[in-house]
Amino acid sequence: MKSELLPTTKHYRCVDEALADSTISAIRRKFDSVLESGVQRRGLPDDMLAAGQYLDRFEFEQRGLFGTAAAILVISSTPHVDNGVQKLQSLVNYLRHRETLEPNLAQDPEEAIETSRRIAVERLDTFKTADVVFALSRVPVIVLGRDTHLQALIQRVIAARLSGGGWATRLDNTGSFDPLATAHTLRALTAASVPVNENDVAALLRHLDSSSIDENPYARIFALTVIATIRLKTRREFLEEEHRRLVGTLRTQMSSPAEANYEYTAGRRQYYVRIPWQLYLIELTLRLFPSTKFFSFLWQQHLLMTTKMIDSPTGFTYRSSGEAQSTRTHGITCELMRLISASLDAAPRMRFVGTTINTATRVAYSRVTNFVLWLAAAAIIGYTVLTWALSNQHSVLELAPNFLATMVLVLLQVALTRIRK
Repeated sequence: MKSELLPTTKHYRCVDEALADSTISAIRRKFDSVLESGVQRRGLPDDMLAAGQYLDRFEFEQRGLFGTAAAILVISSTPHVDNGVQKLQSLVNYLRHRETLEPNLAQDPEEAIETSRRIAVERLDTFKTADVVFALSRVPVIVLGRDTHLQALIQRVIAARLSGGGWATRLDNTGSFDPLATAHTLRALTAASVPVNENDVAALLRHLDSSSIDENPYARIFALTVIATIRLKTRREFLEEEHRRLVGTLRTQMSSPAEANYEYTAGRRQYYVRIPWQLYLIELTLRLFPSTKFFSFLWQQHLLMTTKMIDSPTGFTYRSSGEAQSTRTHGITCELMRLISASLDAAPRMRFVGTTINTATRVAYSRVTNFVLWLAAAAIIGYTVLTWALSNQHSVLELAPNFLATMVLVLLQVALTRIRK
């Protein structure tokens, strides 16, 4: 893939198609690098690839479902670039054979037993299964084994549906309802074109109606994003009110990257799934207000900050989670950028708003604009003084209109200077 930097965000006030697509390409390059050069592929057959938790830890051999699902999601966004289909085939091959392959790669019997135990737990992990289903739904059908594995996972998920609707954190139909697990599963099944069961949607909505926004606003954001994806027309009023309340509560937390941990129990151990809630809140805004609020400074500032971090030497990370770059977070970012690009491409009005904002910003940064404004101010002052001096009547009041015009130009220049900072 051609190596290129992201377009500078200096002259952007909002993300347009070009910047969204460039960000997707930048993320894709990161995944290509770790898949091709990381030790995560050590011991795997030549026709397999896998990814782990981290995108920039080439020496860290760990590989798993979250990382591999993220790699599939990202490469599926540009499948026909740089052997994308071949890489997707290798990633799907790994998923299909992972349960028998990994124990055989263990260095001793004890490690093999531990690996088998971990895989057995992960096999019933709702979050990881949902991530894999969601990613596989994006894979081109020409990838062999994709349909077989996807349908097997879908059947496993459907069999674990709770009697009252929804899912638990473990794929067990005797478990307790979990709103985040249910939201992840609904999103995955919808992406895989599985008809939505109204009992599942109703169970999630009942939870949202009965719980407080302060109880867990971050998990709530993701659940609302899923409802907006599958039931926007019938639930718009409810979603807009929830959005208003969430923005009022979390606005001050949007200035710097932040995510939340959601803890759950699987087997006898505690696990967690991270919620990059800011990205999900932006997605919710995009789905509800694509041509209006989505272009506000609150959201665009965060998007531009994210794109800048992705192409920086230190990369896109959350300080509270350490310095390593998360494969899953980058997969979620890539999916958001894909949605933004597709929305702009499909909506002329939305594209016009974004183009107008960015064009005005580029004009504000233009040196020509700067020169013309100061030249116009100087010309008005010079012409005013000259005509006043040559006039038979030297009333100071005659200077007022032209000096006011000059003042307007100066104030405009000052305003543009502040915008550029």
